[in-house]
Amino acid sequence: MLVKKWVPLSNRLKFILLFLFLFAFRTLFGLSQPFFHPDETQTYLIGLKAYTTGAWPYFGPDLIVTETGFYTQIPGALEGFLIALPLKFWPAPEAPFLLLNLLSLSGLAFFAWYLSQRLPEMPFLFLFAWISLLPWNLHESTNIINPSYLLLGSSLFMVGFLEALPTLSLNRLSPAWAFGLMGFGLFWDMQFHFSWLLLPPFLLGAWLWRRNKGARTWAREALGFAAGSAFPLVFLAPTWVKYGLFQEAGGMHLAMGFNPQNFGAFFTVLARFLSLPCFEMPRFLGENTHLRTAFLADHPAILLPGIFLWLLGLLQAAALLVFGFFRDGRRPDGRRVTGMTFLGFLLLWASFWFTSKPPDAHIGYILSPLACVYSLYVWSRFARSRAGRVLGVVCLLANLWFQAGYLAVMMKSQSLYLDRGKVARAIEGKDYRILGERRPGSSN
Repeated sequence: MLVKKWVPLSNRLKFILLFLFLFAFRTLFGLSQPFFHPDETQTYLIGLKAYTTGAWPYFGPDLIVTETGFYTQIPGALEGFLIALPLKFWPAPEAPFLLLNLLSLSGLAFFAWYLSQRLPEMPFLFLFAWISLLPWNLHESTNIINPSYLLLGSSLFMVGFLEALPTLSLNRLSPAWAFGLMGFGLFWDMQFHFSWLLLPPFLLGAWLWRRNKGARTWAREALGFAAGSAFPLVFLAPTWVKYGLFQEAGGMHLAMGFNPQNFGAFFTVLARFLSLPCFEMPRFLGENTHLRTAFLADHPAILLPGIFLWLLGLLQAAALLVFGFFRDGRRPDGRRVTGMTFLGFLLLWASFWFTSKPPDAHIGYILSPLACVYSLYVWSRFARSRAGRVLGVVCLLANLWFQAGYLAVMMKSQSLYLDRGKVARAIEGKDYRILGERRPGSSN
């Protein structure tokens, strides 16, 4: 009688299977998000117009300053290119979602691998699943809308930044590679959201810190930065050549005199910043508590995990605030990570002082990898005990349960599939106008 032995899956196969599962789940989640809302439709139209007309998309996201009525577009062809390119290979409405989620998930996989090197007590596969399923990363990096494309650039940028700092580097990357990742991330994100202005201070700080520590690799750093910047600059340079380097874009017209309301929003900005790496679920359910509780009450299948995550998100944000003041003896670099994260928060808060925009949480999303690093330094304290590891798995499963139910509900009420045929006809007929017209005044 033959006895079949259980052969454990290799780590590589486990990663492939997890990647495929997360890719499918995140793509479906993105497809369940709003499509026929004005901003989402206009974003899709930028790439659809490039695909159907063959015209080069010199500009990307629309920038509308509702406080002043100003309208412009952010320079660069990346957004239009990343939507149009997959349509050439598979002319179906879902194609741009596949490329977007492949890019964002790949960035998260690299980021999770790097975090597992910094925090070896936290398994890579667990970290990969954890950060891929965070509510902010599901809602802000899976749908065809410009902030969704930030996650790849900001994740690579933050790994490069940490590796460039002499007192925090793990020496997994050379200085040239570290600055190359920062160059890529900076000019990638520059073409999707005006919050890219938060990144140059990190780049300058890393360069100055290295000079202060006596690093003599500035030439290799410069070459690495130039090499990393080359690819995204290919899509930005044509706009600069045709329209000039200093055309009105990128958030410049959000500037105003000192805004005392935003200055006084210190604790509001802090709470929203700390919530980025937490299971903050309520804000995605409705604009106020009444709508959020009504949503949960109307969907009993996800009521239990919804309540759990609601409370968990509040406790997580509070824990991140409190534990930052306590030294972790097993993580001698923890204090430096805490200090760096606090400086990042101060930079975010200060960026609102002279702008007409309110301190909305999504503006700080570009710094979510930084907040994530800090949060995982805190959670690593719990990962050393069996109870902490069990709690981590319970949190992950509860989040997956809730997000799967949320996906099913939203797929029927707001997704592409409310009128997929309209989008398919625009693609097949090579006429973007079937879906809609671009905003008046748009350059493409």
